[in-house]
Amino acid sequence: MGLDEALTSGSTSTSTNSLFSLNHRNSYSSIIDQYYEEQDSPVESFHETTALTINYPRRQRGLSISSNSSEKLVVILVGLPAGGKSTISNHLIQFLSHNTSTQHMRCKVFNAGQVRRKLSCRGRPMALANNSSEDLFNPKNTQKKEKYAKITLKELFSELSSDLCDVAIFDATNSTERRRSFLFHEMRVFNSDISHNFHITPLVLQVSSVDHAFVRYNIHNKTFNQDYFDKPYEFAVRDFARRLSHYYSQFVPFTKLEFDRHVAEGKFIEEDRGLFWFSIVNAGLSNSSQLNASHFPEQSSPMIEELVRVIESFVDSYAEVYGFKYIEKAKSFINGESTERDQGRAGQSSDVPYLATLNRIVDDEYFRELNWTSSN
Repeated sequence: MGLDEALTSGSTSTSTNSLFSLNHRNSYSSIIDQYYEEQDSPVESFHETTALTINYPRRQRGLSISSNSSEKLVVILVGLPAGGKSTISNHLIQFLSHNTSTQHMRCKVFNAGQVRRKLSCRGRPMALANNSSEDLFNPKNTQKKEKYAKITLKELFSELSSDLCDVAIFDATNSTERRRSFLFHEMRVFNSDISHNFHITPLVLQVSSVDHAFVRYNIHNKTFNQDYFDKPYEFAVRDFARRLSHYYSQFVPFTKLEFDRHVAEGKFIEEDRGLFWFSIVNAGLSNSSQLNASHFPEQSSPMIEELVRVIESFVDSYAEVYGFKYIEKAKSFINGESTERDQGRAGQSSDVPYLATLNRIVDDEYFRELNWTSSN
């Protein structure tokens, strides 16, 4: 069975779709348009000049931030849905809070998915799309999806500027070079604003699960989040598998070439304080040391250097400190030994054959049609 056929077949999916459709409720497109009408702040595509890109007064060349000025770190997460980004970002906050040199820092996650659910669901179950024009995750609706990320980024900048946090984690897929270029540009614009008392240093943390067993387990867990908790398990798996395939078709991993390019571009301002890149693959089970890079310019502050050192320790020890629990749970589930989540869900008994249903939908053919190998 082909990918499109597998994701759309089955009487359960067809009949269930009508129960959660957008026929009688606003679509994602109308919801996000309504939001910007209320805010009176339209936002264009990421590759264009936007309302979010403010023309700040530029710092004079030759002047640099004084040694006693405050620094902020923004962790840019990169990775596909169900790759473990949100879990790892929460673990990072725990790790920083237990380290003596960073425990005083205020950390916060800015999650684009949560912003989307907050604006679109508004306390109600999520309505799913009837067609591709309403499907937020279809590539043709990229600009609509980007707007939720922009709202999240705007909130992040606001809290940094107001000195409400020191380490901001931007939790979104950030899955294309264009999106990441936009983020780096906006941070440089923020840093060049003479009214800001704080300077942002970016750190890319790429998170991925490339093992097929881990991907299946992650999809299983996603079916219990706010998007799907009220919907039948099989329908939720099919819908999220479709969503993941859309993201995968556009995903471009962060690479050393991209890192080097942004380091070079960052030097057009005098306040360049560095750029850093780390990766966690398969919950730390796979070696990702070759996917790390650091740029410490002369202006790099001792605070940023120490913070990056602690995060590097977090990445290196992730499997032993946090990842092993996930790995054991995933293995137990895939081997059919786990009863986790068997407490049932809305409208279903507790004896749903989760593993059999999952393996039937997210089968080997699913990965072949995506050209998704375990070594990606």
